[in-house]
Amino acid sequence: MANYEWPQDVAIEDASVSAHRVLHLLQELRPERVVFVSGFPRGDPPGTVRRYPVDQSEMPDEEDVAAMMGEAAGGVIDFDHTLIVTRYFKALPEDTMVIEIEAEDTTFGTGFSDSVESNLERVIGFVREEVAR
Repeated sequence: MANYEWPQDVAIEDASVSAHRVLHLLQELRPERVVFVSGFPRGDPPGTVRRYPVDQSEMPDEEDVAAMMGEAAGGVIDFDHTLIVTRYFKALPEDTMVIEIEAEDTTFGTGFSDSVESNLERVIGFVREEVAR
């Protein structure tokens, strides 16, 4: 994402860290809008691209959040944890969008699977649309 040109008021941040670190980053930046880009397995065919607003109408359960914070402190990196924790602590602006691509391979390494690589321009196109609105 950082290799593309973006307007000056757009900040690109790596949020592929534990949920509590993303929470602190958002609390520090206090953005007006957030667009998360994620490669996450949800059971769809590899390379499937999803685009959806974050539903902030229902707050996560306090016990679930406490458990996720414990996992995050232990080093677990999970995008759903990030969404739940940041929602719970009201760190997300109302205008928060997710652009997600179905991961094929979640093992550690560099590069993308063919199914993800072939859909990257579509993902970037969605991000550009979100930035432009």
